[in-house]
Amino acid sequence: MSNHKEDPAGQDIPTRIARVLREADRIAVTSHVRPDADCIGSGLAISAMLRQMDKDVAFCNTDPAPFPLTRLPGFESIQYRQIYPDPFDVLVLIEGSTEDRNGQKHLDHYRTINIDHHATGGSNADINWVCSGAAAVGELIYELGIKLGVAFTPEIAFNLYAAIASDTGSFKYSNTTYRSLFIASELVRLSGIEPSDVGELLFYSNPLEKVRLIQKVLSTLELTLGGRVCIIRFERNFLSHLTLNDIETEDIVSIARSILGVRMTLFFKEIGEGRFRISLRSKGELNAQQVARRFGGGGHDHAAGFFFEGDLEEARRKVLAVVKEQLS
Repeated sequence: MSNHKEDPAGQDIPTRIARVLREADRIAVTSHVRPDADCIGSGLAISAMLRQMDKDVAFCNTDPAPFPLTRLPGFESIQYRQIYPDPFDVLVLIEGSTEDRNGQKHLDHYRTINIDHHATGGSNADINWVCSGAAAVGELIYELGIKLGVAFTPEIAFNLYAAIASDTGSFKYSNTTYRSLFIASELVRLSGIEPSDVGELLFYSNPLEKVRLIQKVLSTLELTLGGRVCIIRFERNFLSHLTLNDIETEDIVSIARSILGVRMTLFFKEIGEGRFRISLRSKGELNAQQVARRFGGGGHDHAAGFFFEGDLEEARRKVLAVVKEQLS
C-alpha cells in the first residue's frame, strides 16, 4: 500500500479511480455507520458494477440498514463484519473515510478510495473524490459507472435512482440540480426502471409501527423564536412497545420541516443515557451546517447533524443560542 495521499489537483479523479478499480482483483466496499438510502444504494450499485467486471467484491458494513432499504435490489449481498484482516487490493469508502464514520478498523492496511459529497468528507484516503456540489453520492457513482463503461442494469439503475431520490427528498430539496435530474432521467432511459417503483419503496412503504412512532415524535413538537424554529424530540422509551430500531426515525425531521414559516427544524434524538444525535434542517439563507460545525458536526448547508453529550435542556439551550445568532 502507498503511504502517501494522491493529490487530486488538476487531475481527473474519476478516471484515476476507474483505472485503479480495473487493475484490482479483490475489492471491498463499505459505507458510513447508521446507513441511509444514498450510501446503501450507492454501495449496492458500485458492487454490482464491479461484479459485472468480474471482480471479487464484498460489501461489508458495520451497522444494519433500516426498512425499507432492506428491499433494495441486491441488499441480501451486504455482509455485516469487519473487513480486516481479509486481503483486498482496494477498499471503496462510501461517505465514510475514517474509522469513526464507517466503523471499519485498520484502514491503513489497505489502499483506500474515498467517495463522498459532504463538504466535511475529508482527505484521509489514498484517493479522495469529495464533491460537495453533488446532491447525492449516487451521482458520483453514476459518473464512475460511465468511466468504467458498465451497463446500467435495472439493479444498478434502481439503486442509484433511490440514492439520488432519497437525498434530494424526491427532487424537492434545495440541493436538487440540473445534474440530479439529468442523471435520474438517464438511469430511467438506460434501464427502463419505473420512477414510481422507487418512490413507492422509499416513501410509501411505512409499516404501521413506523407511523405510530411518527405520531409520538410529532406529539413533542414545539415552535420557538417567533415560530421560525421547530423542535421535535425522540425518547428511547418511545420504542418500548414497538419492534423498530432507533435508526428508523431518521426521516421524521422532514415532516416538521414542512411547516409554513419554519426556517430551521431541530430534532433531538436520544440515543443513549445523556447522549443525543441532533439533526438540523434549514431553509433559505439559514445554514444548518454552520450550526452543526459549532458542535463538531457537519453535513450540508440545509441538512446537517452532530452528537451531544449532556442533558436535553442543556443541548436545547446551547443549540438555540447558536441558531438565534443566525436568525439575527
